[in-house]
Amino acid sequence: MEIYVLTVLSGLLSGLALGLTGGGGSILAVPLLVYLVGLNIHLAIVTSLIAVGATSLISSLTYMKDGYVRFKTAFLMAAPGIVSTYLGSLVNRHLNGHVLLILFSFLMFYIGYRMTKKRKTPSKEIQKTNYLLILTLGFIVGFASGLFGVGGGFLLVPALYMGANLSMKESIGTSLFIIFLFGLFGMGSYILQKREIDFLISAIFVIGGVIGGFIGAKIGENLNQDRLRLIFAYFTMAMAVFIFLENIFKLI
Repeated sequence: MEIYVLTVLSGLLSGLALGLTGGGGSILAVPLLVYLVGLNIHLAIVTSLIAVGATSLISSLTYMKDGYVRFKTAFLMAAPGIVSTYLGSLVNRHLNGHVLLILFSFLMFYIGYRMTKKRKTPSKEIQKTNYLLILTLGFIVGFASGLFGVGGGFLLVPALYMGANLSMKESIGTSLFIIFLFGLFGMGSYILQKREIDFLISAIFVIGGVIGGFIGAKIGENLNQDRLRLIFAYFTMAMAVFIFLENIFKLI
């Protein structure tokens, strides 16, 4: 029973961070599942993939209703992910848990660093669809999703805006649907490899994440978003340093 309570709490915290900051909260899913719930890193990654995929699908429904999800572009960008997500999950299968967490800490630090920079709407210089950029980023994000269990929205949104000539709302809505597809591919990869998946833990985490996201979004309406973003960014970088040091010492 304790593990389920901790899983709900982890989902709440991850969803709360996501709702408060409007992005980046999903990077906390794997560390919370490892350090709070006590899952091994490999099980935490597939749980995160399923949870991030499910919550992204839920979040994309509003964009679908308003016509902001471009399905043709989404499937095009996700297509390389069928292979790369499988490759990413295959690589993480053969990596030591401590090595995987060290690599994950680098990704955490990078995302935290990116969040210290104020988000700007990029200048839209590309007028035609850049298929090479879309397919390349689709492959890279798919690989990262399979390897680390992250969504990759921080790469998808600018790629869709610049490369697919979509509006910012279309880019966000379409990226959410792509993250759902990557989550689906990641889960399928684990099933094909006959690896451990705990669907109950995943479902409980999703429930906590949805509730936390709703609460975070409501609280965030009345708070300074720039200050929140910076607090979360520095917290993420501090967590990354902690994870790196702890696992380096254990590895040594």
